[in-house]
Amino acid sequence: MKVKSEKLPNVSERTLRVYHSYLKENLSFPFEARCSEETGPLEETYYDIRVTDLLEPDECPELEFYGLFCEGKQGRRKVEIPLAEIEVKQESKNKQLIEDYHMWF
Repeated sequence: MKVKSEKLPNVSERTLRVYHSYLKENLSFPFEARCSEETGPLEETYYDIRVTDLLEPDECPELEFYGLFCEGKQGRRKVEIPLAEIEVKQESKNKQLIEDYHMWF
């Protein structure tokens, strides 16, 4: 039997809001992740964060360009990072959900 594949919807403010609702219902907070920061030409530094929540779409700067943001802690410092820039550290449902978001975004 041939399965018809459906095309993924384009990234837009509307689809990001729908994705936000889906992630808010399915992610388990808090979780450990890592992200990188450009520290020079062709140089990145990686650091660990504890993701505590998603920002509401209205709070995300340039939503269609950067996508959804998460908030968390890097040590004692509060951080807000685009969801597309984090990597979940442990194999889990969260890891798959974030990887799926990366592929779509």
